[in-house]
Amino acid sequence: MAAYGKAAVDYTATLQDAIDDASTKGKPVVNVVPGTYKISAERPIILRPGVSLHGSDGLPVIFTSPDTNKTAAIQVPASNAGWSIKSIVFDNVNIEIEPHTNGDESSVLGNLFLNNGRGGVVANYGENLFIDGNIFLRDFAHASQERFPKYNTTNAGVVFQTQKSSVVSNNIFGMDLRRIADLAPHVPSQLVPVLRQLDFIHGCLEMPLDDQQGFLASGVQLYSTNDITIKENIMNATLKDTVQYSQDHAISIVGSNQTYIYQNFVAGWELADFGGAARFTSAVDGFVISNYLANDAIMMYAATHADFMQVSNMVVYNNFFYRFLDKNVQPVEEELDGWLYEGVTFFDFYTARLNYTIMPPIWNSSVPVSPWGWHIVVSSNKFGAKKGLDPNVISLGNLDPREAMIDRSNCYVNDPLIPDSDEAHVVPLLWRQSFEPGVYTRFGSKIPKKFDYYTREDLTGNIPAHLRNLPIPNFWKAFKLANETEPMQDPSTPCYPSYSA
Repeated sequence: MAAYGKAAVDYTATLQDAIDDASTKGKPVVNVVPGTYKISAERPIILRPGVSLHGSDGLPVIFTSPDTNKTAAIQVPASNAGWSIKSIVFDNVNIEIEPHTNGDESSVLGNLFLNNGRGGVVANYGENLFIDGNIFLRDFAHASQERFPKYNTTNAGVVFQTQKSSVVSNNIFGMDLRRIADLAPHVPSQLVPVLRQLDFIHGCLEMPLDDQQGFLASGVQLYSTNDITIKENIMNATLKDTVQYSQDHAISIVGSNQTYIYQNFVAGWELADFGGAARFTSAVDGFVISNYLANDAIMMYAATHADFMQVSNMVVYNNFFYRFLDKNVQPVEEELDGWLYEGVTFFDFYTARLNYTIMPPIWNSSVPVSPWGWHIVVSSNKFGAKKGLDPNVISLGNLDPREAMIDRSNCYVNDPLIPDSDEAHVVPLLWRQSFEPGVYTRFGSKIPKKFDYYTREDLTGNIPAHLRNLPIPNFWKAFKLANETEPMQDPSTPCYPSYSA
């Protein structure tokens, strides 16, 4: 048993010997007893074939790297199939999964990740991975330094490269340690022991953890993936809303197919901080359904980041968009007036840059219409805003209107942009940054020119049958944002004008 503390003893060889012995003797699990174990950043622990690694649901098992500038690793070789890693605190230690084609499901369950290099779990060219019930945290000292994080320069919770048929569910990405008690009643049961261990190492062991632990570049980053499900997670880049740093998106999806994002709570990757809930860049078959998105957006971009260009067959359905930040936190005016900051946004960078012959892109009414956006479905979403702010609109960017499958079921739940207008409750469509000249809302927002690009078709058939009736989870009840001054609005609030303050 290792004592708690600074872990002066290096346990790298001891742990590796235990794993090697279990693999040789056919023992399926190495159970590590509670304590702190120092692991060398120069010599990764190899999880040999047939072996899983388990800690404790009670007192914590802590793996730590003594060198804060280097991340130690648990490496899983392709020859190990059907393994699990569970109930361990990884302090500056991550899990790296080597490329494989194993049909057996492997799992990462109930772990706590603290400041884990470029990703707490990094999986390349693999499949059938189940990541459930974990907490991923990062403090300001380990915040991203890259304005545009990439695969090798990010610091996310989960990083997938050419991964397929995998699930990321019931995890917490980022939190304020002063709010553990507020969060506990609203999380699934598998997260309760992880929260208990976090509270123990922070309070009883007095591990020096900052209260603000939401400085992740992204919660999940996907590159060239296929059939990835991200569901029922809390993605909360908790920090003072006026702090700006190099941040990406809660979920970044690049060159990926069949991405299912549903029933998540996302906050902190603010629209005004070059972030958003989910950014699809050159993606096909993306489904964003029944999420609570606090000051966040769903962004769909066509660009040359992947081996294909188009954004096609995207479905944004039954989400709740809640805006709570005002002009105290916003980018420069030319960006604020652009395509970047609406609740649902399409934009074709390639075409707007005239096939990448100019910089920056054209983002006014002269922008060329995109040939790379196809079949974009937006239906049954609700848009709200705190008192004194205008809610967001739906931006078609430079999408060909014939590819916009957007109906009138997207509604405002608070005062709309123009309360006395016809169909005031219907969320307006902004196309090619075309605004009514000299016309503003009572809170100073521009008014989109009126384009009747709404479809009258029944869009139900575009929603996968098993995702049509999902409720938005109650995670939102645990949070107050805008520096703990603004409670979240109930997503069941009816559409305007039924709503009354």
